Amino acid sequence: MTYWAFVPRSRRLVSPLVLIHGSRRNTGRMFRAFLPHATTLGMPLIVPTFPVDAFPGYQRLAGAAGPLSALRALESTLADADNVLGLSTDRVALCGFSGGAQFAHRFALYAPGRVRRVVAASAGYYTYLDDNRPFPYGIRPSILSAGERPDVEAFLRLPIHVLVGELDVERTGTLATGGGLDQAQGDNRLARALRWVDHLESVASVRHRPSRVSFDLLPGTAHSFTSAVHRGDLVSRVVDFVHRSQALSGAAISQNRMHS
Repeated sequence: MTYWAFVPRSRRLVSPLVLIHGSRRNTGRMFRAFLPHATTLGMPLIVPTFPVDAFPGYQRLAGAAGPLSALRALESTLADADNVLGLSTDRVALCGFSGGAQFAHRFALYAPGRVRRVVAASAGYYTYLDDNRPFPYGIRPSILSAGERPDVEAFLRLPIHVLVGELDVERTGTLATGGGLDQAQGDNRLARALRWVDHLESVASVRHRPSRVSFDLLPGTAHSFTSAVHRGDLVSRVVDFVHRSQALSGAAISQNRMHS
């Protein structure tokens, strides 16, 4: 794998923000969109590329080398950024758009110890914390999870921010629809995002723990990274969430944003 990186002078004072691309793999555009904020804040950026031939199923953490190979590839990338660039990558903030949002929340589910905060923006569909459904639809061990079971408790302790465009209701060609997804999660990305947030809040409540999930709409935005940046103010919203006090609860975060 290759990756873009921004390394500020005070490289170990702020943990890196790792950005995960969608199926178009527009890593250069993602890097440039976040670079002005990164330079102002002294925030390291890491933007890896999952090659199409080696990682056709990176959204599900998989690759040509087998289940969870995309997860291992990102871990190797983080190790390289630590060894070569001197970035502190033990725990990172993780943000993905579209297919990258699928990867981001699943990486956080199976490697929660490597993640400080996670943003899932405009994901096609989500993994539910449901033992009755096989991964990637639920958390029951499957071939695609290499028989592994995630640490749900550790995942629920992570601050998770879900973003989606208010106009992201079209059934585009990249929207997965098989496996009963429409019935289980909704028939568009907006509906699926809202339903997954409700699901995480419900699971946290059943387990008698505070919810750490929050939700935000990107105004005037359909399913487009460019539109999300220029109309939905995606970059500022992500950076705000990544750097806000970790003492705030998910509910407070959501209330603050929705009333701003």
